[in-house]
Amino acid sequence: MRKPPALKLGDTIALVRPAGFISDKILKKTAENLRSLGFCVVTYLGKSKKDGFFSASDESRAAELNWAFSQPGISAIFCCRGGYGSVRTFSHISKTQIQKWKPKIFVGYSDMTYVHQILQNEMGLVSFHGPLSGFLNKKDLKVFVQSLLDLPRAQKQKWSEVKIYKKGSARGKLLGGNLSLLQVAGRAALPKVPMILAIEDVNENFYRIDRMIWTLIDAGYAPFVRGVVLGKFLSCGKDDSKIFGWSRVMQSLQKLTRGPIWQNANFGHGMKRQRLLALGCEVEMKNRSLIVRESIVSDF
Repeated sequence: MRKPPALKLGDTIALVRPAGFISDKILKKTAENLRSLGFCVVTYLGKSKKDGFFSASDESRAAELNWAFSQPGISAIFCCRGGYGSVRTFSHISKTQIQKWKPKIFVGYSDMTYVHQILQNEMGLVSFHGPLSGFLNKKDLKVFVQSLLDLPRAQKQKWSEVKIYKKGSARGKLLGGNLSLLQVAGRAALPKVPMILAIEDVNENFYRIDRMIWTLIDAGYAPFVRGVVLGKFLSCGKDDSKIFGWSRVMQSLQKLTRGPIWQNANFGHGMKRQRLLALGCEVEMKNRSLIVRESIVSDF
């Protein structure tokens, strides 16, 4: 995997909106807060107007991402919002274009799960499941950027908050994100390699979560999922908790992996302060610690 250069104070951050709409007012305030924390901040000037649910047309959002990854002066790319739209955005970005992109820190979650896997599959780049900057106030932004500045030293992470559903240790490539966005085919398909699968979701009934897990099983991923880390499942099971139940989901997860299963990790929807997941890095689950077995960022 290619590693992005480490973030430093004074570096230039691009704020992007590759999916759902977020207002210019929020974008401006986010930029001001990041500048006050010691960074240069840029936004794409060629963006078209809001397009219904989306921040701009598919073509314009694609041009924005291409700009952010192509400009050599940009060190990091922060997504301001998820929602929906990344798969449409990448219909206008070719693999040839992506192979010309520069390695940079890319952070986001939710709909950005699709982007993370594209970056791994077509660019070989480690990227970061983490907060959407457009939803963070200055204090939360400070905590977020500090976690990025600390990345070179974040090799062993104590995850004391997790509940261990199934004991054991496991090692593999850290993959995943929003369960609803995981693909078993196409450009953003999960690779069939030994993996630690980190998943979260929001506003889904338990039977739908169970169906997504069985889709992975049916697609042949069970031999490769060495362990599972569950983040937050905000507002899930509201309609079917009494007739389906989370226990059925956990039973299905044991069909997906023979390895350890952790619950309640600090990442996912509803969390403004959450763990950064270095997607694509080799990690080990062991005794409530996630040990990163390779460098997360490069020093140049």
